[in-house]
Amino acid sequence: MTTDGRWQRFAKQIKYHRNRTDLSQGALAKAVNTGESTIAAYETGRRVPSRATAEAIDWTLAAGGSIIQLWDELSDERDIPEDWRNFEKAERQAVAIREYQNVVIPGLLQTLDYARHCLRNLRMWGDERVEQLVEQRTSRLKAVSGASLTFVVDEIVLRRAPGSTEVLRKQLDYLMSLIDDRTIWLSVLPSDTPMYPGVPSFRIMTLKDRRLVGHEEYLSGVNVTTGPQAGELVTLFGNLQAESLSSQKSLNLIESIRNEL
Repeated sequence: MTTDGRWQRFAKQIKYHRNRTDLSQGALAKAVNTGESTIAAYETGRRVPSRATAEAIDWTLAAGGSIIQLWDELSDERDIPEDWRNFEKAERQAVAIREYQNVVIPGLLQTLDYARHCLRNLRMWGDERVEQLVEQRTSRLKAVSGASLTFVVDEIVLRRAPGSTEVLRKQLDYLMSLIDDRTIWLSVLPSDTPMYPGVPSFRIMTLKDRRLVGHEEYLSGVNVTTGPQAGELVTLFGNLQAESLSSQKSLNLIESIRNEL
């Protein structure tokens, strides 16, 4: 098969390490139990090895993991299904969802009124389209009822009213009910934390086959990541949880903010 141009980096990496170790294509082929013509195809980018073969090549050429790391990077980019780029489609395949939000209440947890005001405030759609989007957004929680749902939100999110204090009050009531019945796990990152990371909102989904898909939110759009890059988001999420309040203290803070309104 013919690969895309990105895999030329991988081809050059194999050839570089083979020449560095002074192995012929035939000797490398024998060591990894494949044909010499196959190694030649790898080195010209006409074929891509399996991960197991890439691991064998890396070990044989004493590449220190650089070959398999590049294979993971390129394979992850190539193998992101189009559906995964739409997080609403990806989340239906998820067994676990972790999300950090520093702007608004996570979409999965929004009430009708809260979602309606958030969407109207964007001033991008007419009323009819807004109502369609509200229905779409607020119906998503039922679609992932079997998944483990864990959230970290900045304290300021709980104090920001997109429409009125009454909208926010009802939103916080709804959050507390979801926490009380253990539909979700939610931790609050205090505003005064000295370890505030200053990162954009993101989410990580664990799919049924245990693969990870990450979505990072930027003004220019959403960046989709898998593999090692999504793993880095898992680590970041764990760090955010470590700096957040416990579940009970988070619930107490939400109740306190609600009572102040």
